[in-house]
Amino acid sequence: MADKSKVLTWTELRVGVVVITSLAILAFTILYIGGGGGSPFTRRYVVKALMSDVNGLKPGAPVRLGGVEVGSVTRVGFADEGAGGLVEVTMRLDRRVAQRVTTESQATLGSLGLLGEKAVDITSSTRGTRIENGGLVKAAAEDPFKGLLSDASDSTAHMRRILARMDAGEGLIGKALRDEELYSRMVDVSVRLQGVLTKLESETGPLGRLINDADMSRRLASSVKGIESVVARADSGEGALGALSKDAVLAQELKGAVSNLSEITGRLQHGEGTLGRLFRDDDLFQRIDSVSTRLDGVLQRLEKGEGTAGRLLQDPEMYNNLNAALKEARSLVEDIRKDPRKYLRVKLSLF
Repeated sequence: MADKSKVLTWTELRVGVVVITSLAILAFTILYIGGGGGSPFTRRYVVKALMSDVNGLKPGAPVRLGGVEVGSVTRVGFADEGAGGLVEVTMRLDRRVAQRVTTESQATLGSLGLLGEKAVDITSSTRGTRIENGGLVKAAAEDPFKGLLSDASDSTAHMRRILARMDAGEGLIGKALRDEELYSRMVDVSVRLQGVLTKLESETGPLGRLINDADMSRRLASSVKGIESVVARADSGEGALGALSKDAVLAQELKGAVSNLSEITGRLQHGEGTLGRLFRDDDLFQRIDSVSTRLDGVLQRLEKGEGTAGRLLQDPEMYNNLNAALKEARSLVEDIRKDPRKYLRVKLSLF
């Protein structure tokens, strides 16, 4: 019976040890979480900040120094009447970072993530005077996160106005949504553009062949290389174009020739010289035109066979007679050369 009592006592003792250990672990966990993730035995001190708007900040929110969590918010409430209606935020920080919280540090509201949970961010600084336990940390003049939300709200309102105008049929997009004629035109343009793209993809058209035909692309590349070669030769002074670009004397002579040509053109425009008078003098032009007309008339008469010259050109009989007369004259001249005494007789008489 004594042994049974002893066994029961030992069992109860083990249960008690387990319960005490569990309570200790639970207490340590509570202290760890409440202490902002630090050791529950770490020495801490309190600082405060006066803010115009905490934007829903609650006790238990983490406090970060340079992005590192060093404490938590213990109280959020209105400050005394002399503070001008500001909100006092009390924070408990790890004493080991006390050297980094000075009068040059600033406390601002931050966010933990997309859900919008608030936190307090304190800038780390080694300048200035250290803030003692219960001191005030200078707060930023404006909450940047709240400003971001305000900007997002303004952007949303602006977007709503744009969508309302579009829904009312204002603007190009609104007209495209409401105006059936404009919509039809856009559809027609898109169909035509699709047709152009189809032709570009086809190998039958010139642009399609340029895009899809590898041989044409190589020939085009070869042509470009040829042009580059010509340009390189001209740049090096080879050939007539290269000599013109490099030879200063030749360029000066060409410039002189262009100047002379310009001078001649100017003289022609001013009516100087025969050619210039022909351009500017109407009387000379009329006389030349009259001579040309008369000459044309003479040529027409010759073609018709009028006059001696015309009959000579058009009448074969007259041509033959004239040709025979010339032959007889040539024969007479030859006879005279052979025997001039036969035709040249001189008779002298004395009275």
